Amino acid sequence: MRKLLLQMQMSVDGFVGAHADHDWQLWNWGGDCPWDDALKQDFNAVFQDIDTILLSRKMAGEGYLTHWGSAARNYPRDPFYAFAQRIVDVRKVVASDRLRASRWERTTLVGGDMPKEVRALKAGTGSIAVFGGGGLCWARVRARW
Repeated sequence: MRKLLLQMQMSVDGFVGAHADHDWQLWNWGGDCPWDDALKQDFNAVFQDIDTILLSRKMAGEGYLTHWGSAARNYPRDPFYAFAQRIVDVRKVVASDRLRASRWERTTLVGGDMPKEVRALKAGTGSIAVFGGGGLCWARVRARW
């Protein structure tokens, strides 16, 4: 059974949300990226075993896939950006009952009975990265994915 690896940004005091004055929450990885080399190496290590990414509709719609696709194109030889290319290459699954068609490469939509959909995803081999905000994470905990 595949592992689900949940990754979300949260402050030390438990804050989860989007505010422009919180740079640590943004995918601000470019020439002025505040991430240090150790954090970039950690992301590369985690993504070596990831073969599927499960995203919330909001995360996908707010630019996560577009951002990392651009990073992969803009920094193709930078070893610190290896995980950005991995995000482009792996299968992506977006959880949504609202969207009718995917506008992203290698991405499918799932909706309805999410616990059932997640169980089907977990039946394979490899690891699944889960990216989303408080809503997706709370749904995961409540349904015991």
